[in-house]
Amino acid sequence: MNSSLLRFLLCAILTCGIAAPCFAKVTKKSTPAPIHEPTITNVSGNTITVTDDKSARAINVSSVTEVIVNGQKGTVADLKPGMTVALTLSGPTQASRIVATTKVK
Repeated sequence: MNSSLLRFLLCAILTCGIAAPCFAKVTKKSTPAPIHEPTITNVSGNTITVTDDKSARAINVSSVTEVIVNGQKGTVADLKPGMTVALTLSGPTQASRIVATTKVK
């Protein structure tokens, strides 16, 4: 009788130990932070203003700056507010390459 009780208790403990993770609380994955792509907010002459989630910067565009708009070679005149941009800078405010794309709505 004593060994039967011991076996029963041992089986009950093992069963609870194995089944316990099945009843554990499931945590939801956190939502990733939104991505704020740099965006052109103003085009004036040979200067574009680019804004990201933290700041706005005036970037000078020279005659030797390579401008790509929607995959095609372009000019400063083709850059429009609302376009997303990837910049390569040759100085603190001087662009050597601008790749701009129109946002898809």
